[in-house]
Amino acid sequence: MPSPINLFHATTALLALALLAGCAGRDPDSSTPEKQPQVEQPITQTEQEQLRQQAQRGDLDSQFQLGSSYFVGQPEKNLKQAEYWWKQAADKGHAMAAVSLAYLYTGRDAPEFANQRDMLKYLNQSAAAGNPMAQHVLGNLYRRGEGGVSRDPDQAQRLYQSACQQNYELSCTALGRQ
Repeated sequence: MPSPINLFHATTALLALALLAGCAGRDPDSSTPEKQPQVEQPITQTEQEQLRQQAQRGDLDSQFQLGSSYFVGQPEKNLKQAEYWWKQAADKGHAMAAVSLAYLYTGRDAPEFANQRDMLKYLNQSAAAGNPMAQHVLGNLYRRGEGGVSRDPDQAQRLYQSACQQNYELSCTALGRQ
């Protein structure tokens, strides 16, 4: 039986890979892990209910984890519920919930969720909170002038530097290519 922490780490890694491979695009020479992480076992209805109770009491990590469980389909896939719970946490400052919402709003998994304005809002929020993955993805958007932002290599470099200072390897690599 997986703990909510294992679900958190697996979901975080899965979202990071999806965001880096999708939203920001991939450079031909960028390195990404070959295998996607696997959640060891599905979350049970009981575990989901415990998460829901904690989330309803306002626990931000539980709100994020509950949204993540709905996103990955454990025990059921429900993107509306994922959006709802991530939004609860993100609007109170949870950086991973914000970057998760940003990914959802790219529309890559479900075109009906595509919302460029909200994608940028939550990506910027997560980057401003110091999330190195969000900083890297936002840096990619500025470097290319994509996703509703103007091309700004200086801003891209600042974002990459901030993420690299937190040992975010892809940003350190990106700095070396500039």
